[in-house]
Amino acid sequence: MSLAGVSVDPTENNRAMVDKLLLPFPLLSDSEGRVIKEWGVWTDGEGGIAKPSIFAIKSDGSIAWEYVGGDYADRPTDDELFNSLRGGD
Repeated sequence: MSLAGVSVDPTENNRAMVDKLLLPFPLLSDSEGRVIKEWGVWTDGEGGIAKPSIFAIKSDGSIAWEYVGGDYADRPTDDELFNSLRGGD
């Protein structure tokens, strides 16, 4: 299994965030919001931001699990996230 994050922030900001939080995965930059808009998680509020979202994608490209928050603070609990990756409820 591979893991990566996608952010609308510039590459330099993402690199600093990975270093600051010691993230064990890459944080990719989608500064124009192409992927984020295509996946339906872009909001025009606050000048255009992405909703906090997590997509677990199978090797065949299908989505195994997704979570799209209602606002910037709406995120799954750790248990929800880890259970989904394990294939639990």
